Amino acid sequence: MDQTFSFSSAHSSQVLLGRGVSQRLPDVVAGLQPHGVVVVHDQGMARLAAEVAVTLQATATVPISGDPETKQLRAVGDLADQLHRAGATRAAVIVAVGGGTVTDLVGFVASIYLRGVPFVACPTTTLAMCDAALGGKNGVDHSGLKNRLGTIRQPDAIVMDTDWLASLPDELFCEGLVEVVKKAAVLDASRFAELEHLAPLLRARDADATERAIAAAVEMKMAVVLADEHEGDRRRALNAGHTIGHAVESLAAGRLRHGAAVAMGLVAECRAARVDPAVTARVEALLRALGAATEIPEDLRDATQLWERAKSDKKASRGDVPMFVPRALGAGEVVTLTLDALAEALA
Repeated sequence: MDQTFSFSSAHSSQVLLGRGVSQRLPDVVAGLQPHGVVVVHDQGMARLAAEVAVTLQATATVPISGDPETKQLRAVGDLADQLHRAGATRAAVIVAVGGGTVTDLVGFVASIYLRGVPFVACPTTTLAMCDAALGGKNGVDHSGLKNRLGTIRQPDAIVMDTDWLASLPDELFCEGLVEVVKKAAVLDASRFAELEHLAPLLRARDADATERAIAAAVEMKMAVVLADEHEGDRRRALNAGHTIGHAVESLAAGRLRHGAAVAMGLVAECRAARVDPAVTARVEALLRALGAATEIPEDLRDATQLWERAKSDKKASRGDVPMFVPRALGAGEVVTLTLDALAEALA
């Protein structure tokens, strides 16, 4: 895949996806006419980052933790300090190498450092390739709540080399596939059926099936983002599974990964909205076929605590807690979550 998504006459995002596409990264960066390149990377991706840095003739490399706990305001200041010490100007290109935590954090800093510098995301996990690095939403957690502080600013390019997924543990590989299921469940019934067909191959991490799934995620998400870049009604579709999922993730305090929480949240939201049981069953069966757990752990099934976190989510407004659920496969709609409905879904 090589597509360019234009958001205005002044800004567009180029998306490259496939095996070996990282070889085109120097041309992508050169097209931004950089005066210096800074590679910010997950500490666990030091070898890959060093290769990227050499290829791009980077002026500096900055390692950061890829742990979810890193997405805090203090990390924003720390990274800005390191960019300053590296001599990064407004003409510098910031390249992020890592998973969703890294692309979120670095994208946020790139959007505010010197009021915005060019940014290229190089996601190295399925979660980042299928969701986090796409769409221009950048941010950090605050006050114990997910993505409470953030911006919407599209990366100049996203380079997704599927060869980078080879070292990813199975649990993390599954995370991104959850996001593809979420999108297809509320946006595209034919793609949902395709994922059901591909599930055994995806579970076995077949390269061609993986690329097809990621390409589907890119196309579905970017179609929504192009129609609604700044989080109006249309973009709510991308929040399926996240209202309860974020609450579960927050209550788990680091014990659950984002993709796992979204899988649990998607099923719980279907139950809370009383979605057709046949639809809920297909969603749950596909998630399980891909290796995702769908039941919220017993010690996290406290409706009152989850409700308090859901009410504090950034999507909530005027006292309402919205969810986007598949009323039918491929046909999502907004419904309002209530404490009673949440308690019923957890029973």
